[in-house]
Amino acid sequence: MDVGVRELKDDRPAIVAAVVCSIAAAAAAAVVVPAVVTAELDGRFTWYAARSAGMVAYLLATASVVFGIATSSRFGARLLRKGNLADVHRAISLMMVLAIGAHLLFLALDSYAGFTVAELFVPFVTWYRPVWTSLGIIAAYLACAVYVSFYLRQQIGYRAWRAFHYLSFAVFALGTLHGLFAGTDSGTTWSLAIYGSSVACVFAMLMYRITSARADKTRSAAPSAQGVQSMHERSRSRAAIAEPLSVGATLVLREGE
Repeated sequence: MDVGVRELKDDRPAIVAAVVCSIAAAAAAAVVVPAVVTAELDGRFTWYAARSAGMVAYLLATASVVFGIATSSRFGARLLRKGNLADVHRAISLMMVLAIGAHLLFLALDSYAGFTVAELFVPFVTWYRPVWTSLGIIAAYLACAVYVSFYLRQQIGYRAWRAFHYLSFAVFALGTLHGLFAGTDSGTTWSLAIYGSSVACVFAMLMYRITSARADKTRSAAPSAQGVQSMHERSRSRAAIAEPLSVGATLVLREGE
């Protein structure tokens, strides 16, 4: 038993690294390949790099939410084990934060759009689609806060950490709105396909988690209901047995009189 546990622990980093690298490669390929095929850089490398980093960050946010939901489901536990899922979820969240940082860095270095530092970090200051751009800034701050919360779980307690972790859905929702209404690629077929498939994946995973949780509650409640029913049946059977005995005892007493 100890040998098997030790082997599982030894394989765990390799499994996590393989899954994380595959997701990162898929996210990068989904963005870079269409950009290389359809875009002409025209000396505006930082502008296209910023857009690509933003889309990669969005795909990583999608993967982070999906793996986060999977950590609390039986399907995810069967697929990759809960410990591995938690490590993958944390690693993807870190890569998402790094991709957001790259998105902001390339925008700060870009002279084509000409964003100032304040416009990149302070909501509702920018001249470019202020509402939708500001939603992206807020999503970036929330993403950083959610990632930091991984290391505050023992200090704040599991319930508070879990409640705070639900902000991941806000990060995903705000990121989706930011990409659709502030992104310059939102009108292309490939970007709409990415946004649509990402929303569909998160929605499907969330519905699965809700239905499986309800099924688990129903299963756990069924034995207790059966126990109550069997207790009532035993009470009725005891009463049925006791009734003739009480009648017989009464007759004996009367005969004795």
